[in-house]
Amino acid sequence: MTIFRCDMSLLRTTLTVAISALAGGVAAAEEGASVPVPSGQPLSFLEFIPEQDGALLRFRFLAPAIGTQFDYLAVRDDFQALCDTQVTPVLLDNALAPERIVLSMSAAEIPFGEVNADVLQFFEVFRFENGTCIWEEF
Repeated sequence: MTIFRCDMSLLRTTLTVAISALAGGVAAAEEGASVPVPSGQPLSFLEFIPEQDGALLRFRFLAPAIGTQFDYLAVRDDFQALCDTQVTPVLLDNALAPERIVLSMSAAEIPFGEVNADVLQFFEVFRFENGTCIWEEF
């Protein structure tokens, strides 16, 4: 059994920097930089949020065209691509082994945890096993 403990503010900073530093076929996850996904929708990295002492990691993305030009069926494969190309390298490079990964796409930038009925958001959950993102159906 592995117990994961760390300074969460340091982890958040480290992972945000690590995500931003990804290169070579993986889009830079700097605010406003486009992240390539199968649907071709405009997508950019918003933030990383660790929870439960690192057992749950959230990666939030801005997807301004969802609900207008792209519905869920059009972007569902984007979640797997994001986990494989954006999240997996960060986890491997930083020796992280979360129990769950939550990826979200939001049509507008809203603060985490804030409810806004006018802003469409899509969520998917993955587990990370043997270096692979595995989709978890709710």
